[in-house]
Amino acid sequence: MDGALGPLTQTKLPPPEPTLAKRRGIYKEHAAPDELGRHVECLWRHQLLDGTAAPIAVVPDGCVDILWSRHGLAVAGPDRVAAFPVFAPGTDIIGLRFRPGIAASFLRTSLSQILGEVVPLDAFWGRAARELETRIEDAPDAACRAAMLAEAVLERLPAVSSPPGDIAATLAHLRQSHGSSDNPIRALAAATGTSERTLRRRCHEHFGYGAKTLDRILRLQRFLGTCQRETSAALGLLALDAGYADQAHLSREARELTSLSPAEIRRQLAADRQAA
Repeated sequence: MDGALGPLTQTKLPPPEPTLAKRRGIYKEHAAPDELGRHVECLWRHQLLDGTAAPIAVVPDGCVDILWSRHGLAVAGPDRVAAFPVFAPGTDIIGLRFRPGIAASFLRTSLSQILGEVVPLDAFWGRAARELETRIEDAPDAACRAAMLAEAVLERLPAVSSPPGDIAATLAHLRQSHGSSDNPIRALAAATGTSERTLRRRCHEHFGYGAKTLDRILRLQRFLGTCQRETSAALGLLALDAGYADQAHLSREARELTSLSPAEIRRQLAADRQAA
């Protein structure tokens, strides 16, 4: 991590009792402009309220974000496991989240090069990023800043090449299969007609890691979704619904990817829903 990014500086070690990022402060998502719908999952704002600085758990989701804070514009690369940034009280962050498999085309770099990293945006967009940063800093409010961020991505759209077809096929296959294969690369290569070596290279370029890691992350995200929808369901049933072999499998994966137990994840997400 680049220490100059201030509140985005993070530790690789989990805090004793981390809080899921969306449960800390005020976090809200907004739809991207229609023209970006195929490329951008959402625009978002995260406000950390006044008080004591505390680390949070940013859970891996297969996505890459462009972030703006008072420390400037940066790209948050993909993560294999949760990151634990420590935000200063009062921090306000505006973000744009690319859909899985998309960001490499906009950044023109292999996502494996920024795995687990937060990198200044000008490392990818140069002078255009610095000019955008100046305009965003001068914007009157958060809504204007988010609109400027979306417009900057939209302006680049005509020059962006779509990811290879097997990247979209990989994502669709893993979302539908629920981890039915012990060797997803082999199954995907057979399904897409791509060699295993080529598919592995493309996965690292467009996701930041291989298909097996992506499979684990998508399965975790399914569990998070079912926790929010089914707050009273037994953990064993939630595990099977998300694609885990059993509750023990869920427990191991949740600990490795987030540092939290499934029960604690469900408790935090249930509290979030009740508060809403």
